[in-house]
Amino acid sequence: MTIVRVTLPMLVLGLLLGGCSTKSGSSLKKGDIVTVQEELRETAETQWEDPSYTDGFTAMIPKGTKLEVLFTPAPASQVFECRPIEVNGIKDADSVEAFFVPEPILNKEGYTSYSFALNKEFIGTKLTKTTKSQQ
Repeated sequence: MTIVRVTLPMLVLGLLLGGCSTKSGSSLKKGDIVTVQEELRETAETQWEDPSYTDGFTAMIPKGTKLEVLFTPAPASQVFECRPIEVNGIKDADSVEAFFVPEPILNKEGYTSYSFALNKEFIGTKLTKTTKSQQ
């Protein structure tokens, strides 16, 4: 009887705390698609042939933009790295890149790519995870 009196409240507490987790983005994995629900102003990081060189730019990410998760984020990470794959109905990779990356960066020798690091807490509010059937 004592075990029931101790175990049952602990079980209920565990279920309550588990349901209140703030790690809604922890289920993200490489290849997942997220869709922007409201316009976002975010900073992008650029990648270069010379890995010691870094740069970046700030861009507006329009509502409806689809982004692909580039790497499965670590469970303790508060951000995930992604890159747009569709913007304003445009799916062509070069056109999507040209939409976001400023021309001086895009045409600079050594530029290879860009990505955004978005907050996992945006999932469920500013971003929605898109299932394969919704794409």
